Amino acid sequence: MSAMVDAAREAAATLAGARLADHYRRVHEAMRDLPICNPALEIEAIGFRPYGGHAIGVILTPWFMNLMICAADAEELPPKAPGETAYWPLTAGRVGFVVGRLEGFGRVDSCSLFSPMDDFGDHAAARAVAVAALDQLFDPALVDARAAAARRPALLDRRSLIFGAKRDETQVAP
Repeated sequence: MSAMVDAAREAAATLAGARLADHYRRVHEAMRDLPICNPALEIEAIGFRPYGGHAIGVILTPWFMNLMICAADAEELPPKAPGETAYWPLTAGRVGFVVGRLEGFGRVDSCSLFSPMDDFGDHAAARAVAVAALDQLFDPALVDARAAAARRPALLDRRSLIFGAKRDETQVAP
C-alpha cells in the first residue's frame, strides 16, 4: 500500500509542476517579445516531487528560474498573505520563499534562483543548473553534516564568553 501512496504523491507533485508550467506558458504569450525574456529558453517544470502534502520543484522560464512550493492535489498550503515570506525547512536548511497567488492555481511560494536569465546560452544549460540546484538543496549528506556539527561542542564555555577567551580545542570532547 505504501508504494501506491508514494506513487500517487509523486504523480500529484509532477502534475502540480506541469500545471504551473502551463500557467507560465500562458503568461509567456504576452511576454514573449519583451527584452527580459531569453529567446533561447523554454518553460519547464523540473524535478517536482512530494514535499509533505505539497509539491516542490523548479520552474524554468525565459525570464526567471524559481524554486516553487505549491499544493499537490487538493491540499492547500497553510494560510499566509501574498508578499509575506514563508520559511520552509529543506535538507540544505531553512529557506525563505515569497508567498504569491496565481489566478486559477492558488498559493505558490517561490524562491528566486535566477532572474533575469540572460546568462544562459541555451535551455540545456539552464536545465542543468536547475537540476544541480535541486540536487544540492536535497543532498542527504547535508543532513549528516548538520547532525555532526550539532554534536560538536562549542569552542566557548561560559567563562570564556564573559572574559573573551577561547577554550583550548584539546579540552573539547569529541
